[in-house]
Parts: sequence; structure tokens; C-alpha cells
Amino acid sequence: MKNLGFKILYVATLLVTVIELGFILKDSLFTDIAKLPTGVLEQVYDSPNDDRKMNVYVVKTTLGEGVRIEIEQGEEKYNIFWQTGIDTVEAKWTNNDTIMINDVPLDANDRFGYDCRRGISLFDEGSLEQNFTNFRGKK
Repeated sequence: MKNLGFKILYVATLLVTVIELGFILKDSLFTDIAKLPTGVLEQVYDSPNDDRKMNVYVVKTTLGEGVRIEIEQGEEKYNIFWQTGIDTVEAKWTNNDTIMINDVPLDANDRFGYDCRRGISLFDEGSLEQNFTNFRGKK
């Protein structure tokens, strides 16, 4: 009877461990740009028709610095850009639907946004146009 209790405890512990490892793996592979640290507000840019704002934040983490950009429209806010390893960006509105970040255009309406944790950087080696094409999946 004692051995059966230990076997049940062993199986339950193993099951909990496997489930926990599954959640850790899911969180490390599948990123959510909506769940980012807040950071310190550095710049605010109004859209050309003044209906939205682009807020640029510098985020300091234990792994280094990063830049987060969110679009704010009334009470609604959503992240559109996250890049680690940098502490400044050149950001501006080109029209009501497009922002330029370090000379790379991003759709301000795209809630999927750009997230460096997805494995593609807009600012790594190669031309910016080539990296942007790769980011959009138009190989």
C-alpha cells in the first residue's frame, strides 16, 4: 500500500512538471506584443490628422534596454513595435496610417506589429528593404 502511494505521488509530480514545462515552452516560443513592460515615456508624436498618438518608451530590463512603441487612440492603446538591444529610435508619422521607424515603414493599424522576439530584426545585417520584405513574408 505504501508503494502505491509513492507511485501515485511520483506520477502526479511528473505530470505537474511536464505541464509546467509545456507552459514555459509556450511562453518562450509564442510571443504576445500586448504583454510588454511599460518603460519610461520618451517621446509622443501626434498623427497628421491628430486622432492618434505614437508613444515611444525606453524599457530597461535585466537583459538590457529596449524600445516599445504604442499607438494611442482615445482610450484604446496597442503596441506596434518592440526591439531590444537599442535605446533610441527615429520615429515619425508619414501619413495617418503609416509610421517610419529608423526609415522602415510600419502599418499603424497592424495590431500584430513588429516584435524582435519573433526572430526577424528590421535592423540587422543586410539592407533594410530586404529585412522588411522578410519580416512581411514576401520572400
